[in-house]
Amino acid sequence: MAAWQWGGAIGAAILIAPFVAGCGGGEGSTPLLAGAGRDSAGVLVVESRDPVWPAGAGWRLSAAPELEIGAADGAVEYQFEEVAGLVPLSGGRWAVADAGASEIRVYDAAGRFIRAAGRPGDGPGEYRRLNAIGVGPGDTLWVYDFGTRRFTVLDPGLLVARTVTLSGDLANVGGVALLPDGGFLVREYWSSRPATTLALGLRRDPAAVARVDRAGRVRDTTVLVPGREVLISNEGGRAVMSAPLAARAATVAWAGDQVVVGDQTTFELRVYGLDKGLRRVVRRVGVDLRLDPDAVARALDRRLADVPPGQRPARRVELDALPRPATRPAYGDVLADGAGRIWAAVWVPDGDAPAWTVFDPAGRLLGDVPMPPGFTPRWIGDDLVAGVQRDDLGVERVRVHRIERE
Repeated sequence: MAAWQWGGAIGAAILIAPFVAGCGGGEGSTPLLAGAGRDSAGVLVVESRDPVWPAGAGWRLSAAPELEIGAADGAVEYQFEEVAGLVPLSGGRWAVADAGASEIRVYDAAGRFIRAAGRPGDGPGEYRRLNAIGVGPGDTLWVYDFGTRRFTVLDPGLLVARTVTLSGDLANVGGVALLPDGGFLVREYWSSRPATTLALGLRRDPAAVARVDRAGRVRDTTVLVPGREVLISNEGGRAVMSAPLAARAATVAWAGDQVVVGDQTTFELRVYGLDKGLRRVVRRVGVDLRLDPDAVARALDRRLADVPPGQRPARRVELDALPRPATRPAYGDVLADGAGRIWAAVWVPDGDAPAWTVFDPAGRLLGDVPMPPGFTPRWIGDDLVAGVQRDDLGVERVRVHRIERE
């Protein structure tokens, strides 16, 4: 099974150091940008320190949304329990995957409910844990259900056209994209491969970004990347996995015919072709990754606020025992827009990113786009950003903002 690895050989050990560029196809005789060069394997490396946009200029989102869907109460089709994703359809319509209701819902250009399909369960058109949604040719939709390890392709009327259940080669899988051959691109969040040792402490095992065929079998692995960082502790003689503070994770985004992968250790993103290996390395240099202890303390206090009062002392002891890392993840989630630009969330200890960093299709740093408080982008187009808006009570609404360019 062909694979292009992240750096050199990847085993079960923790991988936290910066990685040298791996093997893969280069860019031929493409002229180099300012701040760009090629590594020893001929891979294009684009480094940026200062943004292209001048200070005080750049892009921003419209103050008022172009569209808002959702309500705190009333008709159930306007109440969201956990939006797993949303995508645009023709005619200004939107399809929303609601994991809490196990439903796919379609709304018109004015935000009016049109139809829904899905319910909890294991049968065709039923879902246990919706994870991702995407749009295919002719307004077909695909959704991935983490709970059943199954892709479902829906026709424009939301009827089930086909289902694809993944083989057991990979575990802890999320859906990324529908491929032209009818297969899918998937990613592991963390590896289920047996470790050589179950050492206590922090660890990151390699996770795969892979292609699966129409039958759900793994076709090949595009890249192995350090997966989610976990803390292994000993509780009563058994190993227990938990999430450490400022945990790093693999980030994966689909960009047309390429996949963007990062590991959050440094501000580096790698662009892979499905068949040609590593195409480009994009870096933002000069970023201060030191972790602010006060910010961590505030994040811990926010976590405690959601714990019942009687359980807070014990929970505080658990949180205080977590290792305090010296550095933070370099960025948060990553998305690619319709023009091939890469958007990376500015990392914060807890809550929504205050801004997203944007790189142009060539890999140059454009600048940061501020986000409305409580807003998390889930889809980005050429002129629109769609996502989830949460209020102080945690009520979710779908919002679509226009990108305003100066």
